[in-house]
Order: sequence, then structure tokens, then C-alpha cells
Amino acid sequence: MDRFRGILIAALLACTSAPAAASDVYLEDSLRLLGAGRLAAQKGDRAGSERHGGAGKPTLYAERDRDHLLVDGVKVMLSEPVGLLKGRLTVARLDYDKVLVPLYWRQAERRPMRRIMLDPGHGGTDPGKQHANYNEKTVAFDTAVRVKAALEKQGFEVLLTRSKDASLALPARPALAGRFAADLFVSIHYNSAGANDTTSGGIETYCLTPPGMRSTNVAKGRPDLSSEPGNRFDIRNLQLAWSVQRHLLAGTGAEDRGVRRARFAVLRPLPCPGILIEGGFVSSRREGALIGTPAYRQQVADAIAAGISEYARSLSPAPLRR
Repeated sequence: MDRFRGILIAALLACTSAPAAASDVYLEDSLRLLGAGRLAAQKGDRAGSERHGGAGKPTLYAERDRDHLLVDGVKVMLSEPVGLLKGRLTVARLDYDKVLVPLYWRQAERRPMRRIMLDPGHGGTDPGKQHANYNEKTVAFDTAVRVKAALEKQGFEVLLTRSKDASLALPARPALAGRFAADLFVSIHYNSAGANDTTSGGIETYCLTPPGMRSTNVAKGRPDLSSEPGNRFDIRNLQLAWSVQRHLLAGTGAEDRGVRRARFAVLRPLPCPGILIEGGFVSSRREGALIGTPAYRQQVADAIAAGISEYARSLSPAPLRR
């Protein structure tokens, strides 16, 4: 049934595609096929913008020429800016496949998600980003330990790629996810801005760039058509990234830097869905001070755990066995 529905959606979508660009589709028609309807504009919405949603569906807000959509208020980056044709907004067909479908059409997994691999960034001789009072490897590890404790209380089995301040090569991290048959991989990092920039801040969550899309961490990057093992989970990667980013914003009040895409070494060879989190800027005068406090790292950890738990429930409504 799911396969038949997918074929039907593709056929109907072809009928509603904008003729001026074979790769573009009307946003409203696309979302209607996925069960979301047009919503009334709200105060502050720009002229020509669109809102969509419905029972059990996230609310989406789109503006012409924007490089992202707001999905339940969370910025989700697109491969191409939102277009306009005959007075109606359009998105690239690839964004329909890799952004809209994952967020609006979910299929249950055959077995519940149980084993999670957390990857505290850096370690050992690699300190990561530097703050006057701490370094990234220390706060990333502390955050991961807190996430582990929160998830274990919910019945998940949680493993760490490193259990102490030790060096670990990048290829070894995703390899451990395969070795221990992890259902999920989450790499935890903290960010830093350029020299003398003490104001930039915010949280961003990355998933692996799908074939044909641009990586958002590379300025003026070209679409990469190559496929990596981790691209088998493009749909799940985006679902997980959006869920975690949404909870991180709600739990910390940090600036939303969006759900982004990159071909990070720890994401490319993954044998399971995975994301990489940049939990804030150690270079920020305000945010860097917060990250240095156990209370704030607990907020970050609780939010990551809540996002993972929500993602797991959306795929398998059956409760975990304790």
C-alpha cells in the first residue's frame, strides 16, 4: 500500500509540476498530496507567502526567494530558494523528495529503535574549539554523558564512541556504529565563529547531504551527485535532525541556525540514520559562558534526548521495554 501510494503521489505530482522548470513543483499541490492543507495567513506574514498544515501535520511557512522553509517554526534549509510561478510558490523537486516527504509522510519501522551511539566530538590530542575556560572536547563529552543518562531512563541502550578523554580517528566513529549494530548515531559538537567575532551564536543540526543537493556548510558549493552509504537513510536523517533541532531551540531559547546538510566524515559511511549537532558557539561572549555551565549543558542534553525520543516514537508507537 505504501509503495502504491508513493507511485500515485509521484504521478499526481508530475501533473502539478510547474511547466517552466521541470524540476519545480507547486508547494501547495505537493503538500496537499502529503495530507496538509492551506492555512490562513497570520499577522506579520509577508505578501505572497504561504502557510500549510493540518491535523497531525507540522505547520509550514514559506516565502519567495528564501533558502529555507519554517517547519513548526524551525528553519529547514533547501537546495534551491523558494520560487514563484503564476502567483504560486514552488520548490525544487529534489526538495519535495528530501524535505517535504520526510516531514509529512512517515512510515513505521518494522522493529523499534533501541540502541543509540553517541559520539562526543574530538578528544585526546584534539581539543576542538577553544574557550578561555574550557575546550570543546570537554563540554562535548560532558553533554554526551548527560544525554546518555536521560535516554537510559527512557529505556534506550546507549553507547559512547569514547568513554574518556582519548583520541579517536574520524573513520573509527561511524565504524563503531556498525560494529555494535546501532539504530542511530548522534555526534555532539560545539561551534566557533571567525576571529574577533564574539556575537555570532545559535544551534544548528546537520544531516548528510543527499546526492544532487548542495552542502550548506560550503560557500557557493556545487551539487554533489555522488552517493555515500549514509545516503540510504536520507529520509530518516532529515526527520531526526528536524526533531532534535526543534527540541534544542525550545529547550535553550538559542538562535535557530537551521537544519543543514554536510558531507561530514562521521556521517558519510554510517550504517544507520545519523546527525551531527553544533550545540552553540564557544566563541560567543554570551553563549560561550552558558556552555561552560553544567546547568546549560543539561538543558542541551535534555533537549537532544527529547528530540531522539520523539523521533523514535514517530517511527514505532510501541513503548520500549524496561
